Amino acid sequence: MAKSAGFVSADYLRKAAEQIKQLKERTYELMNLRDGARVLDVGCGPGMDTVPLARLVGKTGKVVGVDIDADMLKDADVVAQQEGVSDIVEHMAADVSALSFPDNSFDAVRAERLFQVLPGVVDPEEVMAQLVRVTRPGGSIVLLDADWGSFSVDYSNAELERRLMAFFASNLRPNGYAGRQLFGWCQRVGLRDILIENFAHIQTDYEQMPVGPWLQGEAMAAGVANPLEIDAWASELQLRNDSGQFFASVNMFLVSGQKP
Repeated sequence: MAKSAGFVSADYLRKAAEQIKQLKERTYELMNLRDGARVLDVGCGPGMDTVPLARLVGKTGKVVGVDIDADMLKDADVVAQQEGVSDIVEHMAADVSALSFPDNSFDAVRAERLFQVLPGVVDPEEVMAQLVRVTRPGGSIVLLDADWGSFSVDYSNAELERRLMAFFASNLRPNGYAGRQLFGWCQRVGLRDILIENFAHIQTDYEQMPVGPWLQGEAMAAGVANPLEIDAWASELQLRNDSGQFFASVNMFLVSGQKP
């Protein structure tokens, strides 16, 4: 599976990870890990979660992280080596729609911000079926993703703000609505004891939300907003940021369940 149009850099992922650290820790809790557990982190990126997961499963456990990006996997291996867990953690390239692991290989499986960047040619329900297949009966599956359809920015022209936010969700993520779809996918693959939690990811730093030059340029190129509108957007948000008044938010959904 090739990199999707929603691909993001390792640096972006690290910064975003720091902002949602408590939410990440909540996903670990819901995996119900114990010493010796075998864990799969799907879409592991540069290994921000495989190291803390390794500490939770102990020296007799195993953590496998899979991703499509070879450079990120190299970064992940370096981090695991530096943190002294390389004997517990393994990172490998994998197609998430056709995982190579045998059935019932893992005690818990986790996927964070994966479904929003799956290319349109990949069926998310096929990916869900793979996650279930490699999880042992009674094992936990924990999913976390954003619903970019809930993306909002405090801006004086509400009509333009809604136009740009809808464009971002529909065009600048392969599936900007993944967060709201997690529950349905879990239901359809037959998970039991499904738990849903909703978190508002709030940002008060203009540069830490994707509302800057990338969105602005893409929106103008697509004819969604004209140059005057984009100039006004950029100027006002920068002024708000400089005065400490920038505000944006997006809902994130955490959905977990057990394989029957």
